[in-house]
Order: sequence, then structure tokens, then C-alpha cells
Amino acid sequence: MSIACPSTAPAILAVHGIQGTQRSWLPVVQASSLSPHWQTPDLRGRGDAHYGTCQQDYELSQFVHDLRIPIAALPATTPYVLAGWSLGVSIVLQTCLTLLDEQAVLPQALVLISGTPSLNQTRWFKSEHTPALLQEIAEREQRLGLSQAAGHQDVAWTWLANRHHDQYAQLPRISIPSLIIHGDQDQDCPIEHARLLAQALPQASLHSLPGAGHSLLSSHPDRIASLIDSFCTARTTT
Repeated sequence: MSIACPSTAPAILAVHGIQGTQRSWLPVVQASSLSPHWQTPDLRGRGDAHYGTCQQDYELSQFVHDLRIPIAALPATTPYVLAGWSLGVSIVLQTCLTLLDEQAVLPQALVLISGTPSLNQTRWFKSEHTPALLQEIAEREQRLGLSQAAGHQDVAWTWLANRHHDQYAQLPRISIPSLIIHGDQDQDCPIEHARLLAQALPQASLHSLPGAGHSLLSSHPDRIASLIDSFCTARTTT
């Protein structure tokens, strides 16, 4: 059953993963009854965005800078939701922490898909050196079935800049309604990571998808869209 698209629905800013682009979200946006409210920006090193020239250009703080540009461009007083997939979850969480530090306007809610509070506990790539790392990146791109992917060097710099990051201890500060969606067969970011998010975030709910892996945006777009539509629509009535 479709959900009516309320004119008061929040803007949804959706962030791609480490190897994706804004096109990663396209199947979900197309399946969403709230599609007019979605924005899917490319962050640095992806799609049409600007490109960095070194590893330091791809630290989480730099991605936060990129995401704050479309946030700032929203009409005044417009409520918004931040959604992230995979590394996008880390970027969304870091954005919230930065906004809290600055006492700036926070998102109305968060959607966190296939992500982790502790990148230092993931093993997306084993090598720290080229060309072995670039080969791993190419292989993972194929395994995840990314139709449009980030450049391999940009992915390498992103991974090397952030692989030791851990946000877990700061999550209790983020007291925002948070929808966590995770596949219980995710080999890149096992379901335990989602449980840690749900335990640490004060207003979190976890939806586990049986038999699903890491690429939920392409493997389960209708289910993901339905969960997000219901969650965001509820924000307009509470």
C-alpha cells in the first residue's frame, strides 16, 4: 500500500558509501513515495563533486564539510533527515557530532543503513599499500555490484584516512530518533555493528533484514523505501 506524500515531510539528505556515488540511492528514491523530498549529493571524490589531491582531503571532517553545504542550502526552518549507507553512516554521525559541538540546528531524525560506529572494527580492505589495496577495491566494487563507483584512488585515500576512526563513545550525545536498518548476513559490516548503534543511540530502533547482505539499497529497495517512508511520515505527525 502506498503512503501519501505529505507536503510537510522533511527533506531527506542521503549519503552514499565509500565506493558509491549518489546513484547508489537511486533504487530507493524511485521506490519511495517521498521521492520529491530526497536529495542525494555526491561528496568529494565521487560523481560530479570536486576531487581531493591527497589522503588528508578525505578525512571524515572533510566529508562533513561537503554534507553541510546542501544542509545550509535548505530553506530556513525546513526540517530534514540525514540518511547514510555504509561509510555514509559514519559521515552522518560525525555531522551530528559537529552540529552538536557548534550548537547548530540538528536533523529531525537519522536513517542509518549497513553502517558502524567503529570503522576500526571493520575489515573492508586488508592491505594498506598500493597496488594491493587498489586491487581489493576493484574486487569489492564488483562484489557489491556498484553500477557507478568512486575512483579507486579516492576510495583508497578515504579508507586510509578513516580506518582507525571510532565514534562509539560519543553516540549517547546524539539523542535524535534513529532508524537503523541492517542485513543479518552482512559480511562487510556484521549485524553486531548495528546492535552497537542501537544500544548506544538514545532513541534508536533496529530493523534487521533476514538473509540480506551489505548492498541493501540495490538488493531490497522497496523494503528500504517503505521503512524510510513510514519513519519520515511519522515525524510529521509527532
